[in-house]
Amino acid sequence: MLVSMTRNSSSRSSRSQHVDGVEAGSARGLWHWSTRELLVAAVIGAFGAAITAATKVAAVALYAVSPMLAAPMTGTALFVGVLAASLIRRPGAALVAGFVAAVVVTPFGGFNPRNMVAALVVAIAVELALLIGRYRRFGLLSCVVAALINAAFLFSIHWFVWHLARTPLWVQIGTGLSLLVGQLLWAEIGVWLAAALRRAGLASTARAVRTRQP
Repeated sequence: MLVSMTRNSSSRSSRSQHVDGVEAGSARGLWHWSTRELLVAAVIGAFGAAITAATKVAAVALYAVSPMLAAPMTGTALFVGVLAASLIRRPGAALVAGFVAAVVVTPFGGFNPRNMVAALVVAIAVELALLIGRYRRFGLLSCVVAALINAAFLFSIHWFVWHLARTPLWVQIGTGLSLLVGQLLWAEIGVWLAAALRRAGLASTARAVRTRQP
């Protein structure tokens, strides 16, 4: 009986050490990037830069008609951050992809420090939103948080840089609502595309990789 109790105690101790090791490894692994994940973030950034360049042309044309029409075209940076964060699910995923997008898009419109600042703000918004889901998922609440932060930032750009303050009140309100709806749509598109890529087996999340660790 004493031998049996000793074995049971040893077994429980071994399981406890195993669980602790997995949890500690998971915490460390969350910050450990693989080469593949860096490449995925870079590809997403380059893809986002191409979309940004195209939508920027559309935004300039639409802004001549009304800021309300141009507002939804300014959410590609959020799309890039959400897509990267949803696929990679590591701290800094949105930052890396956003930085690559800001650098790649430079030849299309020249270097502008505002692009780097915008990429940083959007990435921080996405990182904060993903933190709500503890880097496991980017749900509706995360989308709303990221969209609200980014919409507020973009509205300030419209207000101070594009002189939205000089327009009638109804245009200001309409532009604000258009920005918010546009950011929500871009965020949802990023989440949807990430889910579609995972279902197709073209990408695996960091969370899934960690759960297979011994």
